[in-house]
Amino acid sequence: MAAKKRSKKLPQTKRMRPHVLHVDLSSILSIDHACDGCLRGELCCCSAYEVCVTVTELERIIRVLPEAAGFCPHLKTGGGYDNIFDKVESGLFAIDTDDEGLCLLAFRSGGKVRCSLHAAAEALGLSPEQVKPKACLLWPMNFSEGKEVLSLVDDALAFRCNTLRRGRSRHLSPALVKAVDAVYGKGIEGLLEQEAACGALCAIVSCRR
Repeated sequence: MAAKKRSKKLPQTKRMRPHVLHVDLSSILSIDHACDGCLRGELCCCSAYEVCVTVTELERIIRVLPEAAGFCPHLKTGGGYDNIFDKVESGLFAIDTDDEGLCLLAFRSGGKVRCSLHAAAEALGLSPEQVKPKACLLWPMNFSEGKEVLSLVDDALAFRCNTLRRGRSRHLSPALVKAVDAVYGKGIEGLLEQEAACGALCAIVSCRR
């Protein structure tokens, strides 16, 4: 399946400044999500979107580039490491891609696409949220255009890692629970699960920025 045209997405930290998180539970409860790497030729989140990062996220990535370059040798140059960031606007940078549109921080192993930042975090004994951009941690969730509501990306079901549930569920997919907890603070997933268990279609919870 051909990857769709990449589009710029503001990072979640840029879009969601208040300590309040609005969540479209009805959409997030509609799928199961499980990532085990993308096969060559199939739609992949590492090539379908342009990922933008804040200065803080960029600095976190730079700190683990030596470890990430062990998985992605193309990151190395004669004098150090390649500059893989393009400035989009003040304080916001897009991660470059290769000729096939694949994120330069991605690599192929065992016939599947993997994230060198995730692999570097594991090798260094760090949690993924200490290294990876929040936009990547949250995917297939994102903020609705023009709104501050966390929901599913419009084309979530075009990816093999997302499957539509049968009937209405009152429990979030474990992978999505883990992502929300990692990005917005421990305990947030419990609040969302409580709302979901009560049959709520949306939720508003306090969270860290």
